[in-house]
Amino acid sequence: MKNQWLFSRKIDLLWLGLPVWLSWVFCFLLPQEIHQFKMPIWAWAIFILGIDVSHVWSTIWRTYFDKQEFKSHKKTLILAPICAFVGIMLITQVSTFFFWRILAYIALFHFIKQQYGFFALYRAKYKHKINHRFLKDKFVIYFSMLYPVFHWHLNGNRLFNWFINGDFVTLKSYLLQLGLTESFFIYFNGIANTIYWLILIIWLIEEIYQCKKHKLELPFGKIIWLFGTGMNWYLGIVYFNSDIAFSVTNVVAHGIPYCILVFIYVEKKKELVQQKSFTIPKWVLHISMMLIAILIFAFVEEYFWDLFLWREKTAFFGTILHYPTQVIKDPLGQRLVIALLSIPQVTHYIIDGFIWKNNDKNPFLKPVLFS
Repeated sequence: MKNQWLFSRKIDLLWLGLPVWLSWVFCFLLPQEIHQFKMPIWAWAIFILGIDVSHVWSTIWRTYFDKQEFKSHKKTLILAPICAFVGIMLITQVSTFFFWRILAYIALFHFIKQQYGFFALYRAKYKHKINHRFLKDKFVIYFSMLYPVFHWHLNGNRLFNWFINGDFVTLKSYLLQLGLTESFFIYFNGIANTIYWLILIIWLIEEIYQCKKHKLELPFGKIIWLFGTGMNWYLGIVYFNSDIAFSVTNVVAHGIPYCILVFIYVEKKKELVQQKSFTIPKWVLHISMMLIAILIFAFVEEYFWDLFLWREKTAFFGTILHYPTQVIKDPLGQRLVIALLSIPQVTHYIIDGFIWKNNDKNPFLKPVLFS
């Protein structure tokens, strides 16, 4: 247990817990008027470009920039971007709005699976064979995320979206037409929110009880990850009806742990392959170089989105770079730009389902995470 360095209490608190908790403090301290408007440009630069888009690019260090990993997943890594491009072109031929809706749900699935993936790693770390009688681990971790998403779909009226306005289906307007009233939604939401927290608390009580009963170490990391996930999704979607709060809680809890996992995997694998331990300055140097590289990639990608399509971030890019061309208005040209610039994100979603599986194609996964 002591040698499982990646998921130690210090790592849990400093790298996986603290950024999320600080994002909550940040949201609570923001003036109320900021919550009522679209995300300020400075917040977009820090959280969307600096964390969300960058974490997508961090995958290249785990795949394309590693000869052994590329060889192990060669077919997937070659076909994924090709399939992504073809699929996007076909979908946008029908409707670009339809593409963004599909991508929003794929992104949601990806975010949920990552949170469950970290939770599964914590379960593997503690090696507890605890059978909850009432609330299974898998049910509770998924429930902690799916209920806030259900609340979003049921009620709508959010001041944020995943990618574009209306990308998620909302049911309230249809239900109102069927005869339900506003008072029903207020009553239902109050009961549902209470049940949500009761389920998480009952799971915690049962977890503590089972550990004491079987004389097992309390799975500290597993507990903070589940409650951190539940609190984060509840605050970001249900409690704060705010574009900046949703974005900050969303990308910090998703992007920072993912980048940490990739960076540590890359460095620890090098140590295992070379059979030597790097010094702290070397770790800092290597990780800094990876971080700078993905920030540059993210910057260039977002600049191209703004250059060719959106022109919404001129206050940021206009102070650094010029816009040498006009916005593309030709429908085919727009579809090509959307397809090309969406390849990194869609490819990230696809290959992420392969590179973190504990199988023969990932022989270093278990040694790196639990050596």
